[in-house]
Amino acid sequence: MNRTNKLPITIASLGLLLLAATACRADDIEETTNAAAWTPAPPPFQPFTVGAQVGTLGYGGGADWRFLNHLGIGAAFNTFSYDYHGTIESAPYDIHLHLQSEPLTINVYPWTHSSFHISIGALLNQNRLSGSSDETFTINNNTYSSPVLSIKQEAENPYLTIGGNFYFDHGHHVSLGGELGVVYTGEPKVFFTAQNTSGYPNSQYQADVQSELSKIQGYANDFKFWPVVKVSLNVSF
Repeated sequence: MNRTNKLPITIASLGLLLLAATACRADDIEETTNAAAWTPAPPPFQPFTVGAQVGTLGYGGGADWRFLNHLGIGAAFNTFSYDYHGTIESAPYDIHLHLQSEPLTINVYPWTHSSFHISIGALLNQNRLSGSSDETFTINNNTYSSPVLSIKQEAENPYLTIGGNFYFDHGHHVSLGGELGVVYTGEPKVFFTAQNTSGYPNSQYQADVQSELSKIQGYANDFKFWPVVKVSLNVSF
């Protein structure tokens, strides 16, 4: 949940849009060699696809079933963990970031002979960030120690992406896939506390904790829209 650097995501997004466009073209390429005259044409698509993927949701795997020309379903599992030392709203923390999610989608294929698709569904979300520190810090010019915080996103989120595959073989069995979209993660749940080692009155302590909690809530709200950028290596059958 560190603040997203927009430049890499922009570059990756443009690349994946190009990949999706290329996939649409690649799916429609006809064999021009004489061998095509007696070689059976491949089916317009293989119904089952499994693959390994990496992206802004983490790394993991996914599976899709295209059971009709224009309709299919998909599911995936992504995870990622990272520990680092940083600051959130000027307070120092040893931070643990844990991403884990499972998108479940209905996939719509506008063209029978193309892998390009629109995925609409839900993201089962277990993303969370936690932090603690033995250092002192200030809230409204008052000194406190040992801050502890946690941020947890909502458990179910709307999920919308577009994607496509670039196939390496005429039979549509091995491909490089790309996916681009967004998740709306909703209102995050935020917890914060700190030790009142300076002995401030309880009313002052509660007011300062609430002030810091509001700042952290604002920080967490910056991630209500989480970008989805994925690249995958797939096998279809």
